[in-house]
Amino acid sequence: MAVLRFVYALYLRLAGLFLLILGAGYLEAGVLVEQAGITIQQVEIWVPFAAIGLGIFMLVPWWLPKGLRRPTRSRDLIWLALPALGALLGPLLRIPLYDVLPQVSTLEPEAAAFMQQPVSPVVSVGLPFVLMLLLVLPSMRSGVPADRPDPVGAKPVKEKRPAKIPEKKLPALGAAMKLYIVADWAMLRAMGLGLMATAYMLWTLIQDGRLSQAAALSHGKDPMLAVYIYGGVGAMLAIPFLLPGRIARPQHVVFGLIKAILLVVAAYVLIEPLKVAIVTFTPDIYHATLIETVPRLFKAICGVAVTSALLISFFRQLNGLPAVDYKGDAKVHLSQDQLHDLRKARMPG
Repeated sequence: MAVLRFVYALYLRLAGLFLLILGAGYLEAGVLVEQAGITIQQVEIWVPFAAIGLGIFMLVPWWLPKGLRRPTRSRDLIWLALPALGALLGPLLRIPLYDVLPQVSTLEPEAAAFMQQPVSPVVSVGLPFVLMLLLVLPSMRSGVPADRPDPVGAKPVKEKRPAKIPEKKLPALGAAMKLYIVADWAMLRAMGLGLMATAYMLWTLIQDGRLSQAAALSHGKDPMLAVYIYGGVGAMLAIPFLLPGRIARPQHVVFGLIKAILLVVAAYVLIEPLKVAIVTFTPDIYHATLIETVPRLFKAICGVAVTSALLISFFRQLNGLPAVDYKGDAKVHLSQDQLHDLRKARMPG
């Protein structure tokens, strides 16, 4: 039965590949004969696209209905309609394609004549019918699907309630931990919005032709490329569901390092726009003081955020390690239900 299923699955893949090649080949041949001035027998425009779609559908196993992918009941024979449709579309494309193939390629006349030999629809439909019939025949005789166990001979399985495993969490540090979570969330959103604002500012400078200032904001790189990078990374940091949870709330040091790198790069990019914002939106009298102090304060805040991301991810990973006893063996924590089941198993009756 396993060999028969393999042959049937192989037939589905080969039939799908054949339809895909026929549909794509007919479209390509239409372009070639138009350039060469050769006439080709025309078919309806939906025929090659239907062949391509059906071919892709038969090539991908998880797209197929269960009755076609793994037939087990007599009612699954209804899915024979799909191979029959392929057998109908195949000659519609194969005949005109093979007629012009020797004229647009270096194919030998003998090979072209061999390929032009007609294939009976009985063979095209009969092969999948025979394979499906052989697969469903055992269930038709016994009344039980071939891929399912006999319910009479099967052993009864006792249903057990799933035990609840306690979720690993950080130690309750009270308000300090809650404050870190809020500050981390606000820091990511602020940096994302800052990068998006920098991308908009850079795009405005490019539109106005102020390329020297744009080069300063892009740190000597291509300004338009910097616009795309700043906007993409900024959107990822500013919009919560775009940033993967493993990076936003790292449980492993590696993801904490990735988060720290993102924060460092964002901070490096935002220092220059921060100076531009100070010059643009504050009075001239405060420029020297603010340019001297605000970037340093910003770097200090970013340094705390980077260090916190690494430390928190380290302790989260450490908290997730299995506890061990004095011999180095992993401790097993059982719930009340698991202990009750274990006690019943040791003391039957």
